[in-house]
Amino acid sequence: MKTFKTLAFLFLVLVSQNAVSQCWTQIAAGDYHTVAIKSDGTLWAWGLNDKGQLGDGTTVNKNVPTQIGTDTDWATIDALANNSLALKIDGSLWAWGDNYGGQNGNGNHGTGAINTIPTQVGTSNDWLKITSGALRTFALKSNGTLWGWGQNLEGYLGTGEFTNHYTPIQIGSAIDWLDVDAGGNNVLAIKTNHTLWGWGLNKAGSLAIGIPDIGPIITVPTQTGNNSADWLKISAGICCSTKMIKTDGSLWAMGGIGNLGNVGNGGTANVNTPTLIGTGTDWNSVSTSNHTAATKNNGSLWIWGSNFGGQLGDGTFINRTNPFQIGTDKTWLSVKTGTFHTVALSSDNTLYAWGWNNYGQLGDGTFVEKNVITQIGNSCPLITTEFNLNESLQVYPNPTSSTSIIRYHLLENAKVTIVITNNLGQIVFQKIKPSALGENLESIDLSTYGTGVYFITVNTYNQQATIKVIKH
Repeated sequence: MKTFKTLAFLFLVLVSQNAVSQCWTQIAAGDYHTVAIKSDGTLWAWGLNDKGQLGDGTTVNKNVPTQIGTDTDWATIDALANNSLALKIDGSLWAWGDNYGGQNGNGNHGTGAINTIPTQVGTSNDWLKITSGALRTFALKSNGTLWGWGQNLEGYLGTGEFTNHYTPIQIGSAIDWLDVDAGGNNVLAIKTNHTLWGWGLNKAGSLAIGIPDIGPIITVPTQTGNNSADWLKISAGICCSTKMIKTDGSLWAMGGIGNLGNVGNGGTANVNTPTLIGTGTDWNSVSTSNHTAATKNNGSLWIWGSNFGGQLGDGTFINRTNPFQIGTDKTWLSVKTGTFHTVALSSDNTLYAWGWNNYGQLGDGTFVEKNVITQIGNSCPLITTEFNLNESLQVYPNPTSSTSIIRYHLLENAKVTIVITNNLGQIVFQKIKPSALGENLESIDLSTYGTGVYFITVNTYNQQATIKVIKH
């Protein structure tokens, strides 16, 4: 007999397609442009477009969110410098914008090789995680392998040599990579055992490997982070700054641009070893550039570092050397830092931006900088009063020795992400799929997993539910 374990699964009843179109689910910030995905799976961009980084087929700047193409199956985005990246629901990888170093991965490179529309990278559809590193790009596949491409004159790709690669090349042979994030000069990555690895230029001590600014470039992934196995989340800035969150929720920094206060420890000196920021153990996410923004588990938003363009959003242009809370009247889902601007989503999926706006990167229809949190467009109408209790998330059989079926019901067509984590919080499976209104079934093969407890999380754009499954 099938055993059902049930967790209430809340989903939103949408009153119209217009309601859906107002809600944002993902954001990314390049140097001077912004990219975002809406809850209907459409792709949008605005700001500087001199290298085609917006993807609308032109090189004309836009100061309001502009839809990119008509596809409705975009799943994940990233941006840095003058590039944009995205994954579709089917696991395919797309890139556009500047391609001087071959970072778009299509075999071309050079000054005139820009792509002004999203262009697929190869034909693989098993990409899981993407990150732009200015003149180079990195990505993880679902099999745990790590790949890179683009300019490699300094050995930044991590392949141990100095040859440029204009299409994806595997970095090493490891199959246990969990996450990767690239800055302009360095890269951080985490393995499934929660060890921290880095390569590239150790400018200002941002890799905590060797002598800052003097030692050789690190040309292969090299363990860092005090060689401990408790790292959970990472962010590498455009120059000289890296931030990490441990499994205990503590926040750490390496490198700096210290004179801007970006380390976050109250001082203005760079640090070349992992340095604890405050004493909090409730940090949830972090994004760093010339300034840093982070969220806590309670949805509060904190920010520090350079405030040249008002990107701290505190109403001043004064740098801060310690995390400072802003937006206390809202609960925050996510935040991303550009060079001199910040974008964030509140808990109702409304979009906000602040900071430098010389190219329209805030998206408010002006080119005027804002040093306070500024709402972009209309509020998302998907508010809690519109929620209804829908049936339930179920998994069966449970316990299982091989295959389990996940069953969930939706009140609308939606893009759904299914994630399985083990008892240590490590992701062992992830899939993004379109799901139809009504009952949906997903078969999960657990036969190769070790004995123990696993957690299956199913989420849409602003709701999620988790259920425990036992593998014996």
